Amino acid sequence: MNIAVIGTGMVGRLIAVELSKKYQVYAIDNNTTNLNILKKLNSNIITKKIDVENEDFLESLEDTEIIVNCVPGFMGFETSKKILEKKTCVDISFMPEDCNKLNNITDEAKTALYPDAGVAPGLSNMIVGNLISKNNLKEIKIMVGGLPLEKNPPWNYKAPFSPIDVIEEYTRPARIKINGDIKTVEALTGLIDFEFEDVGKLEAFLTDGLRTLLTTELTKDIPTLLEYTIRYPGHSKMVSKLIEDGKLDDTLESHNGNITSQREITTKKLFKEWKLVEKDKEFTLLIITAKTMEDKEISCIVYDEWRDGWSSMSRTTGLTACAITNLIIDKNLKETGIITLEELGTNQDYFDYITNYLEKREISINFSDGKNSLEKE
Repeated sequence: MNIAVIGTGMVGRLIAVELSKKYQVYAIDNNTTNLNILKKLNSNIITKKIDVENEDFLESLEDTEIIVNCVPGFMGFETSKKILEKKTCVDISFMPEDCNKLNNITDEAKTALYPDAGVAPGLSNMIVGNLISKNNLKEIKIMVGGLPLEKNPPWNYKAPFSPIDVIEEYTRPARIKINGDIKTVEALTGLIDFEFEDVGKLEAFLTDGLRTLLTTELTKDIPTLLEYTIRYPGHSKMVSKLIEDGKLDDTLESHNGNITSQREITTKKLFKEWKLVEKDKEFTLLIITAKTMEDKEISCIVYDEWRDGWSSMSRTTGLTACAITNLIIDKNLKETGIITLEELGTNQDYFDYITNYLEKREISINFSDGKNSLEKE
């Protein structure tokens, strides 16, 4: 079985290495440095330097069965569009566009798209789908974030994936559902302060992570759906100040003789300040709380830390994508179209497969009924 991974940054690299334990992996990137790092990790991975925006990369991937799309969000839609014309795609790009617009392509090509196949959205959707299949819910709240274990002022943050996508997360309006109505609010609003064991004080603010949960039939009768990003206290205030000062404006202007935007200048600066290196120990925390019509509260907490040279965000995101890929193969999934992870989560067999895959790789998944242990080693 041949599988391709497009994009070999921090998360794509882990996916390629993990999948290469069972399959022949082809890795595509236009960044030679990324490909060289990957080749050192596993020389059996076939690497190809290709610009997926400008080249017909599918010609070199004819022998692959599944392609995992790990490009940055702004490239995600067009890359998946090309893939789906010939191959099934597992996507973690977090594309800003509506993935349902690719449904016609999957129907014609008899391929499948598994969108938002990371940790959140992704694993969070599977958990939500599983909870919906067993309960009559009236509210779902998802909170997720990846943070350094030790604070590093002033930002107290290190980016475990593309800083471009982090900035996009902060500036993209957040779609939420309140009292049955889908509304759009500014990201960074709806601030919540809370504490988490062994970590301390944290904050969470609204972001646009509900994605397919807003449109799926599964949630149409659930009045309230909210998604938050977790950070250390004060982070959202600093980002809001950047926005107020125009530092994240994307209008092209002349800066020191170069045509660029304030956002690009700021992103380059933050890339250095937020750069996550191997010595930076960090954690990923996903908290899902749901309320039933009878006011019973159900919760699920997913927790992971840096391990074996991989960041927790790379692990939780990448290993979820690997679990989905393995599920497609091992369960011989043949359904075509847009296959959301919340739909997969309603199938208990599929849900158990994914959670067992992650737990075997020491990612903790703990439900309020005490199903699993959240204790950290």
